[in-house]
Amino acid sequence: MKKLFIVTILSAFLVFLSGCNAKNEQTIRPVEYIIVQSGTDITNKTFFGYLKSSSLTDLSFQIEGTLKKILVNEGQNVKKGQIIAELDAPLYNIQVQEAKYALSDAIIQYQNAKNYYERIKKLHAAGGISDNDLDNAKTKMESSNAQIQIAREKLNYMSHRSGYERIYAPTDGIILSKAVSEQQYLSPGTTVVQFQGNSDVEAFIFISQNYINKIWRGQKAKVKVDAIKNMVFNAYVKEMSETSLERLSYRVKLKIVNQSPMLKDGMSASAVFEIEPEDKTQIFIPINSIIKEGGNDIVYTIVNRQNGIGEIKKNIITTGDLNNDKINIKSGINNGDYVVTRGINEVQEGQKVKY
Repeated sequence: MKKLFIVTILSAFLVFLSGCNAKNEQTIRPVEYIIVQSGTDITNKTFFGYLKSSSLTDLSFQIEGTLKKILVNEGQNVKKGQIIAELDAPLYNIQVQEAKYALSDAIIQYQNAKNYYERIKKLHAAGGISDNDLDNAKTKMESSNAQIQIAREKLNYMSHRSGYERIYAPTDGIILSKAVSEQQYLSPGTTVVQFQGNSDVEAFIFISQNYINKIWRGQKAKVKVDAIKNMVFNAYVKEMSETSLERLSYRVKLKIVNQSPMLKDGMSASAVFEIEPEDKTQIFIPINSIIKEGGNDIVYTIVNRQNGIGEIKKNIITTGDLNNDKINIKSGINNGDYVVTRGINEVQEGQKVKY
C-alpha cells in the first residue's frame, strides 16, 4: 500500500513537469521579421496623373456635300490609310466639269488669238496695219495663253481634291466618337469622327514641390494605368512645367515608350520614379509592423538572438513620411535591428520567440 502511494505521487509529479514543459514550449512562438537597412527603400516614389493623346484629332471633309457612309464604329481600331467615311459631293463634281470646260475654252480662245495675230503680222509687214494694232493683237494672244495656264492649274487643283470625297485614317489609331449621321449635309471642316493615334499617348503626372527638383528631363519612370491591370509601361520625362499648379505641384509630361491601343485619353495613371534620398541614413519599415499602445507607436524587435531563438523588446518609435506601404522611422530603432513583421499581436516584451 505504501509503495502504491509513492508511485502515485511520482506519477503526478511527472505529469506536472510535463505540463510545465509543454507550457514553456507553447510560449516560444514563431514570428517573421526583417533586418532594418537604412536608406534602401526611399528610391521608389509614386505620383499620380492622367493620360492624354497628343494626336487627338477631329477628322473632317474639306469639301461640302452629303455624308454617304461612315465605315467605322466608335471604339474601333483602324490602320493607317483605312477609309473612315465617304461623301457624296455633286457640287464638287460640277466644279470639276466646269474647270475642264474652262480649260477647253481657254485653248480655243488662245488659238483664235494666235491666228488673228498671224494675220495682223502679215498685214503689218505689207504696211496695211499700224504698229499699235500689231501690239494689241500680240497682247491678246499672250493674255489668252496665260488664261490656259490658269485654267490648267485650276483643273489640276480640282483633280487633286478628288480624294477629298473620302476621309482616311492618318495613322494607326482608334475611333473615339462619331459626331454626325449618314445622309447629313456637311460644310467643309465639320467634324465627322474624333480620332486618337496609337503612337503618341502621353502621361501627365503631378509632382509635389518637395520632389520636383529631383526630377529631370530624360529621367526614366514606370507608368501604371488603373484601367489596365498587370501591365507596366516604360516612359521618360519629356517636359516639365516651370510654374506650380494647385496644391504646390508641378505638371510633368512623360513619353510612353511601349504604346498600346488600350491606352486611352483621360485614363487615370500613376508613375513610379527612382529618387535618390538626400539622407541615406533614413530607415523605412513596413507600416503593418507598427501597433498602437497608449497613444504611442510601438515596434517589436528581436534581441539576445541565439540559435534561432530570441527575446522580444518593445520600442517606442517616432514616424515620418509614408512611401507606398512603408513608413519612415525617425527614432526608436536602428540600422541592423530585427523588426517583427508578423505575429506582433501575439507577443509581448520579454517573451521568447523563434525567428
